[in-house]
Amino acid sequence: MTNPSNHGFPGSIPFLTGLLLLVLSVSTVAAQQAAPTAIRGTIGLLKDQDLIIGTTAGDVRVVLTNKTVIRGETVIKLSEITNGMYLGTTATKQADGNFLASEVHVFSEDQRGTGEGHRPLSSAPESGATMTNANVERVEDVVVKDIKGRLMTLKYKGGEVKVLVPPEVPLVKRALGDRSLLKPDAEVSVQASRNADGTLAATQITVRAAR
Repeated sequence: MTNPSNHGFPGSIPFLTGLLLLVLSVSTVAAQQAAPTAIRGTIGLLKDQDLIIGTTAGDVRVVLTNKTVIRGETVIKLSEITNGMYLGTTATKQADGNFLASEVHVFSEDQRGTGEGHRPLSSAPESGATMTNANVERVEDVVVKDIKGRLMTLKYKGGEVKVLVPPEVPLVKRALGDRSLLKPDAEVSVQASRNADGTLAATQITVRAAR
């Protein structure tokens, strides 16, 4: 009787191994190409589709496309924080269990749900600071230890936190904009993807509020 195990294709195991390595290699390259690049600096020049950004490491060129989303930030007052806003805040936990904000940025409506949750601040995990991206459920005017501020109840998937916002905390709100915001010396944060030819294509540009 013929052994069924001998009916495989000759060299099938090396072939499958090579195919698997090829797939993994292609997947790795695709993942590297898909990884976004973050750039922060000031606008030096905008010519046609080319945007030159001055950074601490030197000038960086990014290309604008018809899919580039441009947003602008404006400074807002503490009284302008209202129920239903979706925002991000950097804060530290206090002895009473609430959090004290050091910065608040209200997302544009198209960014609702971005990075939702409560977590240690990734840029300074050892500092004890946290980042919370969540919906404003309730806002109350309060006085805590002689500090008159606003106490926000922020709700996100899986929980909620209370954050006190003192009057001096920087507050900005983002809104969709266009190329008219891209002026020389404006401070920007850019998210870009790298094309096959090595150029950086801007996917999102946030023009920072002047302080």
